[in-house]
Amino acid sequence: MKPNACLVLVLLSIPGLTTGQDEAARDPVALPASELREFRSDIMEQDFDIYVQLPLDYNPQRKEKYPVMYATDGNRAFPMVANISTVLGFPDAGFPQVVVVGIAYRIDSMADWAAWRTRDLTPTRNEGTEQYWADLLFKATGDDNLEIRTGDAARFLAFITDELIPFIESEYRVSADDRALAGYSYGGLFTLYALFERPGAFRRYFAGSPSLSYDDEVLFRFEEEFASTNIDLEGRLFISAGELEGRYTVDAVNRMFGNLESRDHEELEVRVHVFAGEDHRSAYAASVMRAFTWLYAEPTR
Repeated sequence: MKPNACLVLVLLSIPGLTTGQDEAARDPVALPASELREFRSDIMEQDFDIYVQLPLDYNPQRKEKYPVMYATDGNRAFPMVANISTVLGFPDAGFPQVVVVGIAYRIDSMADWAAWRTRDLTPTRNEGTEQYWADLLFKATGDDNLEIRTGDAARFLAFITDELIPFIESEYRVSADDRALAGYSYGGLFTLYALFERPGAFRRYFAGSPSLSYDDEVLFRFEEEFASTNIDLEGRLFISAGELEGRYTVDAVNRMFGNLESRDHEELEVRVHVFAGEDHRSAYAASVMRAFTWLYAEPTR
């Protein structure tokens, strides 16, 4: 199936994706309490920009450790995710302070981001998807040198779990027992893939509008294969969709929820929310806010 058409519209509307952008120099503006770390991945053979927002009361000399959320699509999503975390965590109203880590690419344009996320957030090779994005990005940019690949989710997940997480846990006061993984669209697909591929690596999961149609619903096969192992899943999973994304998307999200509930994972708590009147774009921020408030609420069982 083709990627969500709403995401296509988002990409085409992003400044810097098309040619002819303003080349005038501008000073960058940092988010409060945020840092940018350059990180070389040997697994990916690529340099990444890692954005880190620390809680406003963060003190490296103290002993307490903070929950940490790793968010895909950092080039676009990090400011939103980090600010929502700040809104909820300050002033103190009992909501936990969270360290937010945004995983971003070193890019020349948002077309690079679109190409690399297609490569890294999809679990299987799909030539139809590759051709679709190659055609789309060529029409948007005129650049015929972009390499479009799919199916590198296993390598990307290994980069996060085996390289990035040890780095973050050695540099910051974050809890190794309270990690979250957050993603939207292809990122939501990747979050669910990580749940089945590396159970226990994270405690909390946000899969916003996951692209469950990808490669003939391959994620449902991943879920079924994992269920056959009789390994119990643990943690909290929040899945969301926008009502206006279409019946298929909403039905697929509810079907994944139903499958997980039917497996009797005693230590896995799953919540699904469909946002009335919202589409793939407008549900994004609402989904992040709702994911934070539910994932970090007091456990109900």
